[in-house]
Amino acid sequence: MDNFRESGYFFMLWFGGLIRRGGWAFTLLAVMACSCYRSEMHTTTANVGPVTQPVLRDEYARIYYVAATRGSDHSGDGSMQKPWQTIQQALRNIRDSAPGIRSAVLVSQGEYSGETIEMKSHVDLLGGFDAVSYQRDIFLYPTVLMGREQQRLIIGADAAKLDGFVVTKASVRDKGAGIYCDGVSPTISNSVFIANQTLAPVPWNPQYLHETAHDGGAIYCRNAAAPTIENNMFAHNNTECGRGAAIALHGRCGGRIASNVFYSNTTGLNDPMRSSDGGAVSIFEWSNPLIENNIFLHNQALASNDAGALFVALWSAPTIKRNLFVGNVCGDDAGALFVGGQEHRYDRPLDALPEKELFFVTIDSNVFIGNSNPSKNSGAMRFTMESRGRFAHNVVANNSGIYFQRCEATIENNIILDNFLLIETKAGLQPSVIRENIIWGEFKLKTKAIVADNRFREKITENMNITPDFYDDREEIKIISAAYNPKKMTTSLLATGRKFNPDELVGRVVKGEEHWGVVKTNSGAELEIWGDLSGCLECTILPTYRLK
Repeated sequence: MDNFRESGYFFMLWFGGLIRRGGWAFTLLAVMACSCYRSEMHTTTANVGPVTQPVLRDEYARIYYVAATRGSDHSGDGSMQKPWQTIQQALRNIRDSAPGIRSAVLVSQGEYSGETIEMKSHVDLLGGFDAVSYQRDIFLYPTVLMGREQQRLIIGADAAKLDGFVVTKASVRDKGAGIYCDGVSPTISNSVFIANQTLAPVPWNPQYLHETAHDGGAIYCRNAAAPTIENNMFAHNNTECGRGAAIALHGRCGGRIASNVFYSNTTGLNDPMRSSDGGAVSIFEWSNPLIENNIFLHNQALASNDAGALFVALWSAPTIKRNLFVGNVCGDDAGALFVGGQEHRYDRPLDALPEKELFFVTIDSNVFIGNSNPSKNSGAMRFTMESRGRFAHNVVANNSGIYFQRCEATIENNIILDNFLLIETKAGLQPSVIRENIIWGEFKLKTKAIVADNRFREKITENMNITPDFYDDREEIKIISAAYNPKKMTTSLLATGRKFNPDELVGRVVKGEEHWGVVKTNSGAELEIWGDLSGCLECTILPTYRLK
């Protein structure tokens, strides 16, 4: 579908150059472009969160076994019949792993604690097994790494994997309570990170605001680390004072953050100095990961901090694609997404503007619904501080505004139903381009920009004000029962009066009273929703905003 959309898009640009812009022919092209994008709505956030993966035994030269309930570090030998009791003992006894000689440690259900686990290169730690048969089901046989609010749990390693664990209650007065990666790039997958926390620095009284504190409540990566973080659940992780309650990348990091669910993570529980941006994820200082197909739901940045969900700053240029931002809030700017180039700097000169080849942020095919900020101007996003980039094929609705400021942005082929604001410029920045969008909220332009071939609610020269005709696929549902499962972070709803085809609602946004959710699965009258909608007697499935 990506190739179809992109080839169709470039065809329309070519064909559009042959006809008179602003007429009925362009109206047809705009409808085609938006309809082509919207056909992907239902698959945007499919296959997110943890799943049980089979162990491909042929990939490993050695397989070892750990069982908390029946293993022994004294008499065990790491076999299925005589497993070790702790993960630490298993890692101490694996000495021959290398490229081409990969090892796996199968860790059975139970609770594991003790000293911080130091991963090893070419050794995969795999959890979620029955303690006797070693059949795998990460939900039925949970393998829990327990920090007891006293320690960091894991230190990462290159060419190593952590898959199928529950990482919980890690706490450290430093960065990275759950996992700390210094220049290393593990794969972290199919795991649940819940209730991990970094504590504020002591003493903490910096001279200036916006200083770096203790980032990464669950995962912290620095020094050119490039981890793969995919199909995880991050819930109720916090920082007292620091960025990125779930994940923080700092210092030329890369990698991939994909198909995760970020639910109810919070930064800034004890932050007097505005050092806790990015309620779920922080990408800082020349870091360029791919961030795709994630759900950001009900995350928040407290204490006058920016970006309830995702914070991007200091010349970081990630690619942000096909994510769903729902119901995130902040204490200052950008309820969902904040993108800035320059950092707040008080004690030395600002940086020169980098070349476009080095700094260009791509924000493509995302959905922003129900996000808010206190001043009600950037609930969806604030794109600012000499940022450069492209904002394309996104849907923005039911937020408290979208805000572009002092930036060089190409804003095209979006459906934006919220108030839109573009202000300011700066030497070195070219005028922003606003073209081929539907912008149906209040449109405020307070700087030079190229504005053409859009559909506005207001009459604006070289644009149209033809009302967009969306499919009426909003659903009002009466609820018979709603049961929240705190282990899965989902609510099981039983509806009355309406039956749906299997999984036809996957990825749809749901609102019940003041609570937001996202449909995980559905069949008939039963829906499983990411988020807590317990106690709701009725809910609304929001429209997809597909054009007829």
